[in-house]
This record gives sequence, C-alpha cells and structure tokens, in this order.
Amino acid sequence: MNFRWDLEWKTTAFTVLLLPALIWLGFWQLEQADEKAKLAERFLQQSLIEPVSLSSLRGLSGDDLRFRRVQLAGRFDDVVMLYLDNQVRNGRYGHDIYNLFYDRASGLAALVNRGWIAGDPARQNLPKTTIPQGELALSATVYVPPGDPYLLREDDLSSLVWPALVQSANTEALRNKLAELTGTAVFGAELRVEEASPYGFRADWPVVNVSPHKHQGYAVQWFTMAFALALLFVFRSSNLLQVVRGGNQKS
Repeated sequence: MNFRWDLEWKTTAFTVLLLPALIWLGFWQLEQADEKAKLAERFLQQSLIEPVSLSSLRGLSGDDLRFRRVQLAGRFDDVVMLYLDNQVRNGRYGHDIYNLFYDRASGLAALVNRGWIAGDPARQNLPKTTIPQGELALSATVYVPPGDPYLLREDDLSSLVWPALVQSANTEALRNKLAELTGTAVFGAELRVEEASPYGFRADWPVVNVSPHKHQGYAVQWFTMAFALALLFVFRSSNLLQVVRGGNQKS
C-alpha cells in the first residue's frame, strides 16, 4: 500500500496554529533556564568579593550593579517606611519592609529592603514594626530586578503617608519622590540587607524565583506536546497507520 496524504482542514489549521506556539514555548523556557543559571552564577561570583562603598557604585546600572555587596555607615530615616504588598512566603501573606538609609560617606540615601514579615491575611491593618535608631554600619546587596514587576495597580505617590503600602518599591518614580521629600539624592537601586543582619527581618530571598532545572523540565513538556501533536497530525491526515499495518501483515 502506497503512502498518501488525506488532509482535513480543521486538523490542519489546528496543527498549523498550535505547533509553532508549542515549539516557541519550549525554546522560551530554555532561554529562561539559561538566564536563571547566569543570574545564579553571578550571585555566587559577587558573594565572594569584598563589599565596596556606595559611592564607588555611582553611575553604574543593570548587570554592573546586580548582586554587588556594599558596606554603609550612617543612619535610617526616622519616618520613611514602606510596606511592599502581596509578598507571599510559604503560603503566608506578608510584606517586605523598606526604610531609607542615609550613607554618611557618599552623601546618598538608599532604599533598604530589611526583609519579610507576616501580614494581616484580611489586609485590614499593617503589622507594627520599628526603625533602628542611631548611627550604625549596614551590610547589604544591590538588587536589580530581572524585569518590570507585575502590578495590580499603580502607586499614588502624590500624597505619601508613613508607613505607606506600595505595589512596587523599586521604581525611579518612587526614588525621585523620596529625593524630593528628603532633599537627598537616592541611590538608583534597591539594597537588600544580608541574611545575618541584626537590622533585618526574614532576609532569605531566593536568587531566582524558578530554578533552571524547572525551566528545562517545562521545556521538555512543551517539546513533548509538540511532538505528540505532530505525530497525531500525521496519523490523522494520512494513511500511515494502514501502511504500517499492511507492512507488518506481509512480514
């Protein structure tokens, strides 16, 4: 029996539309895996380098800043406090707590993420916390987000009241507003206290939100689905199954 195609337009249209999307998703997951692996490698490299002063990082941005360790000396602002909304840890709703730190050597202020605390599940009240007082030394790591955050809504920065609940604490608009309110230039990236800091809360942020291995696993799933769809299309749109059965019978 000779092989022949018997195309049916619905099956063909479905395959033409879906197959490229499945293949694209597979390669996209591989790109994500590569990106996350590079982030983890950079974090490890930077963790082995001695902390630097905040002033030495002036003018840097992006990858030049990511995961750089810094040492500051100065004091926290007495009133500026931000609660980052919708921060879930181990299934519990909570907030990352941000305070403004005045670094004496550089003359800059820096927005410091002191870590996570549990919040009110009903979202009626903000949890109580305090701001460290007096002159102190602070060790932190520069955090540069890999992309724009997903926001439920835009923050209204026109009339901030402390403590303030925000959807994003790592925006140029917020830094400009804080500079306007305090009269001090604000460093261009978020600082995260080191995990062992006495001035932090829960400060064990994951380096990447999804591991490279998970992305690779997702890629395998998408490619498997693409292969299964292609195989289904061939069998539904041809007499291949009959050809195979006929060949087996002759043998």
